[in-house]
Amino acid sequence: MQEMTKEKRNAFEQELDISMLKMFFDASPQGVLVINDGIIIYANKSITENLGITPETAIGKDVALLASVLNSAEREDALKRFMQLSQGKKKRDKERLKFVNRDGVKRVLEITAHSLNVSGKNYVMTYGVDVTADELSRETVARERKAYSIIAEAALSTEDISKVCQQLLEGLIETLGFDLGTIRLFHEEGQTLDLIASVNIETSSATKSIRKDDPNLLASRTARTLEPLVVPDVSKLNDPQDRMSRAKELGIRTLIFWPIIGGDNSLQGIVNIASRGIRTLEEDDRIFFTTVAGMFATILERRKAEEDLKVSQEQFIAFADNMPGPVFIKDHESRVLFVNHFMKSKAPNSNFQDLTNVDLFREGIAKDLDDEDQKVLARGPIDRIQAVRGRDGKTRTFRSHKFPIFREGKPPLIGGFSLDITEQIEAEKAINEARARAEWATDLMSHDLNNMHQGIMGSLELMLQDPSLPLNLRNLAENALMQVNRSVSLIANVKKFSLVNKGDVVLQKTDPAQSLTAAIEILKQSFPMREIKVITNISTGEYCIMADEFLQDVFYNILHNGVKATLTDEVTLEVETNLIEDGEFLRMDFTDWGEGIDDRMKENILSGLDERIRRISGVGLTLVKQIVDIYHGKIWVEDRIKNDYSKGARFVILLPYGC
Repeated sequence: MQEMTKEKRNAFEQELDISMLKMFFDASPQGVLVINDGIIIYANKSITENLGITPETAIGKDVALLASVLNSAEREDALKRFMQLSQGKKKRDKERLKFVNRDGVKRVLEITAHSLNVSGKNYVMTYGVDVTADELSRETVARERKAYSIIAEAALSTEDISKVCQQLLEGLIETLGFDLGTIRLFHEEGQTLDLIASVNIETSSATKSIRKDDPNLLASRTARTLEPLVVPDVSKLNDPQDRMSRAKELGIRTLIFWPIIGGDNSLQGIVNIASRGIRTLEEDDRIFFTTVAGMFATILERRKAEEDLKVSQEQFIAFADNMPGPVFIKDHESRVLFVNHFMKSKAPNSNFQDLTNVDLFREGIAKDLDDEDQKVLARGPIDRIQAVRGRDGKTRTFRSHKFPIFREGKPPLIGGFSLDITEQIEAEKAINEARARAEWATDLMSHDLNNMHQGIMGSLELMLQDPSLPLNLRNLAENALMQVNRSVSLIANVKKFSLVNKGDVVLQKTDPAQSLTAAIEILKQSFPMREIKVITNISTGEYCIMADEFLQDVFYNILHNGVKATLTDEVTLEVETNLIEDGEFLRMDFTDWGEGIDDRMKENILSGLDERIRRISGVGLTLVKQIVDIYHGKIWVEDRIKNDYSKGARFVILLPYGC
């Protein structure tokens, strides 16, 4: 480096009054530099501090001392421009120079230089202003503009999502000055990161899909943690899992993985960019990256919502077009927005779009429909049955449902659909007619058979009152009377079956104690020759359940079964009641000391009418099961003494408690 001698410096100072320069510029916040023949003859504190040196160190040194802080490209250009000023080829020059001073701090100086001739000698007088903050602000603005431009292009693009991702990745790599990269989108169902875009990477060698839980991949690690990963120098990273082998193969030095996170903190994807040179990610770069990733996440969510909406629309149209009746949507002014294929196929003019009720129907009907539409919007859904005469002259019956569709920030819509219930109506009519005939036949059978039974029972009872009746005939008469009584009971149960299965059962507040008392009285009348004792802990007014008059038949049939199972003339039955499951159910245990029910019979004794098994209990207990089901209760049978069925049976009923 050339250095000025003491004698030469004194000569310059005589020609150019250095003391005057010191008086004006030593305390100036603006950097000032005076150069002659490439040698610094004056430098104030302001400019040398930016360079990390002192004025005494600079004065007398070659101007290359200042240029040394610039990078090689800028250094050559700055020296060339200085020589033009020094030689008088240019009178004025102004430029901004970026450099790193000796303290490692990045600075930007705006240098304004003038060419002066004093006493026939050329001087270059330079003013330097620290514009670091302004330059960084400019760069930030430019970068933000670039970011917004990248995002705006992605947002407005009509291309598919893969091309949008490709455009974004290319813009990101160009703006940050990186060399290559990828974007992977997260597939929620498969829990995979799928390659969607790449720059300067052979796609044939890249893994198309990686799992989020793969411990050997940094992209997967970023997806799991949702935290950015910056590797400034791959060669210096000590990774025990050696996850950098692929990066090293590609000659990568700096590596960045950045998560794309949606508004609900859900993972949308991973952006990965890399450089073959060492790059530092400054705070401004991080802000830029965060901005781009955040806005891109919004675009991805919107695209996904649009795709989901498109799929939903397609599914709705497919559903509506396959409905066996009309489906429509109208706006709040009853203007048609959508009709399904059924409506289009049935109308002479299939174009319903934007038509109103007035356009489609006669004046009276149109007004009624307008009024009905407004009622739907004001009060809610409306159901109605309507008969429509078709082109073939036949009348079809439809059940129509019309309802409001509310949308946030927009006027409500009117939706509606109709189902052809002609066959259902006709089937119900046929069922009702068949039921009426069955009930008539049941009533006729019950009435006539009971009349015949009364005659037979009367004759048998008279025979049994004759003391001269031989023993063998007496036994036959008693057996015949018992069979007639069973027939009477069967007819009564069949009648009750028809009533229970009518489907119009209305439950009401019922005191189970009263029903049980009535059942016990009927039971004793049914077995006049036997001594029956029923022990119970229930009392009138203690409990209330929702049931009907058939509750008495439930109790009677279970008690009746207990009497029949007891072989002795003296019969003891027990009915124990209590509340269980925090008072949700009333439990009633009917216990007898009869011959019991073996395990094979327990499975079938409470079978329903639709179960194709041999009913071993007649219709009495089947009736019990049906009635308990109607009450939403449960019933089962178990041994009085566990694992010894021969010691008697226990029927358990659970009935929902409360009125």
